Amino acid sequence: MNTTQTSLAWTLDTAEARCELREAVQACNERGLYFAARWAAEALNGLQPLDSSESRTASKYTEELSLNSTMASSGSNVESSEFDTYLMAKTFFDLKEYDRCASVLEGCTGHKSRFLRLYSKYLVGEKRREQDTREVLGPLDNGMAINKELENIEAELTEPYQAGTLDAFCKYLYGTVLIKRQRKNLAATVLLESVNQYPYNWSAWLDLGSCLPSYAAVMKVKSELPISFMTTYLLSHVTLERFSDQHEDGGALWLQELTEAFPRSAFVKCERAIGLYHARDFPEAAKVFEELIKENPHRLDSLDIFSNVLFVTENRARLSFLAHSCAMTDNYRPETCCIIGNYYSMKAEHDKAVIYFRKALRFNRSYSSAWTLLGHEYLELKNTYAAVESYRRAVDYNHRDYSAWNGLGQTYEALKMHYYALNYYQRATAIRPYDGRMWCAMAECYEYLDQDMAAIKCYTRALLGSDQEKMALKKLPKLYKKVGDTEAAAHYFRKSLEQLREEQSESEDTSEACIYLALYERAKGNLAASLDYATEAMQCSSEQHQEDAKALLRDIRSMLDAGESDEME
Repeated sequence: MNTTQTSLAWTLDTAEARCELREAVQACNERGLYFAARWAAEALNGLQPLDSSESRTASKYTEELSLNSTMASSGSNVESSEFDTYLMAKTFFDLKEYDRCASVLEGCTGHKSRFLRLYSKYLVGEKRREQDTREVLGPLDNGMAINKELENIEAELTEPYQAGTLDAFCKYLYGTVLIKRQRKNLAATVLLESVNQYPYNWSAWLDLGSCLPSYAAVMKVKSELPISFMTTYLLSHVTLERFSDQHEDGGALWLQELTEAFPRSAFVKCERAIGLYHARDFPEAAKVFEELIKENPHRLDSLDIFSNVLFVTENRARLSFLAHSCAMTDNYRPETCCIIGNYYSMKAEHDKAVIYFRKALRFNRSYSSAWTLLGHEYLELKNTYAAVESYRRAVDYNHRDYSAWNGLGQTYEALKMHYYALNYYQRATAIRPYDGRMWCAMAECYEYLDQDMAAIKCYTRALLGSDQEKMALKKLPKLYKKVGDTEAAAHYFRKSLEQLREEQSESEDTSEACIYLALYERAKGNLAASLDYATEAMQCSSEQHQEDAKALLRDIRSMLDAGESDEME
């Protein structure tokens, strides 16, 4: 028997996990939870290859799940007596006749029938809400449209929940409704009960993760989660996607445990690629995504993130091929639309990019990254009103989308509303405290407002984010020079000059640093060092700085000659 021991104290019994995941695929499919069923099927096929000695055919959840395969042969309970009605209703559900499905199941009291009836009503409400919302950011766009079925579904589920008679799937639906009604604290409690009662509904885990506002909240709830590999999946997913900057290894330890337990899982490999993307290790992220595509050529999940990697690394040819292949697989997936939008954005065809990002949002209006990308395009087109609205929608759906907060800061900065911009940059830095880009953007706002000391603090903080070290080192010495701190200015001019020498740059920054350091060393009496800096400044292309360097060299040589004459006397 294959087993794997992990740091979360769960041991993976491959035979047991295979049996439970098989049942999860069936149970979720029978309730219309196709996303959760697909996830369970991927996890099932991510396990070690089937061992001939494995013989498990049922799990401890089999009876509670009321699977169709067991209902046909049993006539002793409520679920069995309603089985024929359920089968007809499920057929209507599969044909997306949700009203008819809910009507047929009216009066049925079994857990599965009740869930399918209320879930059908929920989907009817979502469909009508989409119709009321109309065109994305169009003249009739009603972003405040709500699902009008939520109140009735909540009312029907509240009493049985309080009585303790709901099954795990109805608790999941109750939790989803509570999230939609902005009651996340109660939703977290309900969903926690759901995943403890039945751990293999991935949709319940995702909704539970969305209720946890901080990494501290994740750690607080950790002890209440079931001892299962599903808990590791949640911790890894939430940490990598939302709190990677707040965890010392970014969730890599949990991801490694899952890789060992599910070596063939496409989901686990995709999570690893996303983690590398958030860590800004773009070459390695691209490499993992390429492996994933090779193994699963028609899997579109999260490939929009791969397109972001290709966009940042300016790999236009690969992005073009990716857009074409995804369009051939499914042209009506939000991920495909975002990939094509990124391709047009890279070509600077921003109007076409806007069309595809809006198309993605027609398919999934809660797709926060598409709202953010749409905001970027409107900002490029100088349509600041639409950019602000897009970024606001993005943070409404995902308040930890640092890119959207940063975009709001950029937009208000473009509007010369720097105090508003500072507020949004501060939100972005709170989410990504080690990302130097946001700190540099905030520092530039403070510079515009003549708050030099605040700007210095921000640039100093940006040095912790290595990707922005060049900009911070370029700005810090000039600011210290401006406020009259000669020692600090000289220190950072030296560091900046070291960097410029490594790059073999002979820009105005090089000559400015050399002239300042020559003057500083001359004032300190270090004439030899001062002469070296002045000589280096002469090599730079700026005519103004060359003249300054010549005059400085004459002064230093005069001082050196005078010193030699004194010594001879």
